[in-house]
Amino acid sequence: MQEFVLFLSNSLNHYHFTVRREIPSINTQVRQWRLRQTRSVRRRIAVGVIAINVIAVIVALWGIGRIPLRFRGPLWIAFGIDFFLMAVLFIALRWLVWYQLVPLWQQRATLDGLTGLVRPAAFWEMTEEGAATRGSWPWVVAYCDLDNFKQYNDRWGHATGDAVLKTWGRILREQARYDDIVGRLGGEEIGWWFPHTTAEEAQIAVSRVLRMCRSANVNSVVGFSFSAGVAQGQPGESVWDAARRADRALYEAKSAGKGRVFDASRN
Repeated sequence: MQEFVLFLSNSLNHYHFTVRREIPSINTQVRQWRLRQTRSVRRRIAVGVIAINVIAVIVALWGIGRIPLRFRGPLWIAFGIDFFLMAVLFIALRWLVWYQLVPLWQQRATLDGLTGLVRPAAFWEMTEEGAATRGSWPWVVAYCDLDNFKQYNDRWGHATGDAVLKTWGRILREQARYDDIVGRLGGEEIGWWFPHTTAEEAQIAVSRVLRMCRSANVNSVVGFSFSAGVAQGQPGESVWDAARRADRALYEAKSAGKGRVFDASRN
């Protein structure tokens, strides 16, 4: 039943390009992916902590058993209090580590601090995993590069250049769907992976972001643009290979005058 619901939702998304409105959804997706990647490690750590506690309890019981009977009463009370406090401390530490620190560490290790997008290594792993998932095809990868980025740094300073990148990342996060994966692959290069999407739909989505960037005001910069290439994934093709075709289409868009979105299959 769940597979049927997933298939139906994917089919509907194929015809209606849904816009994601909640920015934290990228963080949620990254956290879920990281938790899947570290499940075996977390299981081994939990087993090790439990084993250490069991050994400590056995040693304590053995020590109490060697004490004369008339002195065991107060020791049993102290042991019970210590065991209770240890259990409370263990639960509190486990909650703090797994639900507060681990998500924070994973987010910092996986997300780019400036744009809020996925880092390169995580982007390629997540997209290859997504492309291999049943129901994600057809998929498209877009390769985008900011136009004239060097002049922002030279003319208005690096703070303005960073502000442009930050604004670009915010717009991308707002416009990407929940199951899209958007990553910062270089200084001013962005990768955008679209599951269950055609090249035409992806081109429309990227062009919409381009129009929003042209009307955005960032410090002293009135609007900015980027060039992009989109490539439809072929059966058996890796995301990396499709991205190479999208990269070639990107440079064709640059050569044609910048601020354009080219389809790799039509150029």
